[in-house]
Amino acid sequence: MLTAFSALRSVTQWLRALSGIVILAVMLITGYDVVMRYIFARPLDWSITISMVGLVTIVLLTVPDLEARGQHIDMDLFYRGFGPRKKLIADVVTVVATSVFCLVSGVTAAVTAVHFLTADLRTAGTFNLPIWIGYALVALGLLLAAVMTVLRFILTRQGHLESEGGAHA
Repeated sequence: MLTAFSALRSVTQWLRALSGIVILAVMLITGYDVVMRYIFARPLDWSITISMVGLVTIVLLTVPDLEARGQHIDMDLFYRGFGPRKKLIADVVTVVATSVFCLVSGVTAAVTAVHFLTADLRTAGTFNLPIWIGYALVALGLLLAAVMTVLRFILTRQGHLESEGGAHA
């Protein structure tokens, strides 16, 4: 299980680095579009569509790595006062809720991506990007986050990973 976690951790780190490149690209595209729109009155037809997909990419491809690192947002006002048993219960409830949400949403996004791919649906306007791309990114990010959530919890409980405040959110 530790080997699978390590392998997936490499994937999440690569996806996080990719998200950094996408941030840079979206910044450059937005800056260029602003100049073209307000100085030359020639806005880019494709900048908003690319930026929307870029924002989905930035957010959803970093979530699995944040989960793998245990760097998600912790809200531990009450958690700190819990005893070991209550902390375990809170951790289990959080892991189950997070995993179920990511799994259901990820599968839904994957099914939607397949439907849009087979129907060859594209965005409106002059720059017709396939719609399935955005949904596939959502599916990838959420399904990988679900797997990383469960693996991190199990490996932390087994003592293979350092606990960083628990799995609570």
